[in-house]
Amino acid sequence: MKSKPAQTRNAAETKLRFVNESKATRLGSIVAQYSYGGDVSWFATGYRVPKTFWNDVKQEIRPDGVDNVGKANAHLKTVKNNLDTIIRAHIQQHGDKPTILYLKTQYEALKAPADTEEAAKRTNVMEALESFIQTKDVKPNSLKAYSALRQNLHLYFEAKGQEWDLETLTIPDFDAFQTWLTTEKRFHNTTVERRVIAMKKFLESRKESLGFHYKELKPKHAVKATKNLVVITLSTDELKALEAFDLTGHPRMHRVQQLFLLQCWTGLRVSDVVRLNSTHVDGKTVRIDINKTGDFSAVPLFPTAARILAEIGPQPISVSNQEYNRVLKDVMKALAQGVSSLLTPITQLHSIGKRRVPTTKPKWAWIMTHTARRTFVTMCIEKGTPQHFVMRWSNHSDPRSFRKYQNALQGESEAAQQLVDAFNA
Repeated sequence: MKSKPAQTRNAAETKLRFVNESKATRLGSIVAQYSYGGDVSWFATGYRVPKTFWNDVKQEIRPDGVDNVGKANAHLKTVKNNLDTIIRAHIQQHGDKPTILYLKTQYEALKAPADTEEAAKRTNVMEALESFIQTKDVKPNSLKAYSALRQNLHLYFEAKGQEWDLETLTIPDFDAFQTWLTTEKRFHNTTVERRVIAMKKFLESRKESLGFHYKELKPKHAVKATKNLVVITLSTDELKALEAFDLTGHPRMHRVQQLFLLQCWTGLRVSDVVRLNSTHVDGKTVRIDINKTGDFSAVPLFPTAARILAEIGPQPISVSNQEYNRVLKDVMKALAQGVSSLLTPITQLHSIGKRRVPTTKPKWAWIMTHTARRTFVTMCIEKGTPQHFVMRWSNHSDPRSFRKYQNALQGESEAAQQLVDAFNA
């Protein structure tokens, strides 16, 4: 089943089509399809039938396909005729077909008086998403994903001059949103995938209102693991330099410096380290419940973490993720003036749509909050700590996921020199 309509000839009329067959219910939507300039749009008719009950040649529902099939086919014909009338009138007046946006606007205006009661029953997607965010008991990381989706949809609707209703939303509508994210916002495919995942989870809570199965939403561009992605971590020397860097005269930068060091010496996620304080010290261990997994973390109390936790006392260093990343960039940029390794240019390749786009920046500019967690894991492994201990400390249960946090190149030259020294001894 295709979730995206195939491009059609530049016909001066619409065509009724069977689309979006659900694997779960085997029902598909009947839509009026219109093409303009290579783009295709679907206009919902409100009817869903099994594919065997759709006559594509006659463009009508077969007998017994729905209750009162005569009324249903009359409605389909009305939808198509109304759209075709708008198209023909535009051609006669302007000599060319109307754009998709124009046709949608005119069609909505045409059917509004007759469909006032039906329209009143529709649910605006943005309003439903806002209600979902406000009432759903979601974890901080998930809340961030839904909030990002809400912001992107808001900008998209402003740019396109449109809104979505749950009852008339189609998969091509969401595919067009994905295209906008990659072409206009230049989002990486991994970011777009996160928006798709958030949308599917939201639509799952409203699946009774949809004209398709929410699981049929898929990323337009498959996300594949990047084989040459450089894992960014701080070396031992860089970590020591960060700890020795005096930022007490800059309170905001100092707080973020302390928070980042706490992450580097506990391996905690951002959602957990912002809650960390001296009350979580249990003898020679740092214990805290993990937001993401519902489990708990028990990490040895390393000296740097012990010093910072003693300094902050029972009040955590609480900042938003956005401020944390923003100020961290200022900290690392300032540190780089005295640590030349942080000025080393690093090139990363990311997928935007079907293109592979290289981006080169100095190492300090690649450092973000998650770098601390990767630094903790890499440092532990590099210093010979058994993997099963590190996985327990970092709250990892899957070795494949755990390996993504390791910078396999860090310490490589030192290891090679140790081998040479051992050979020559």
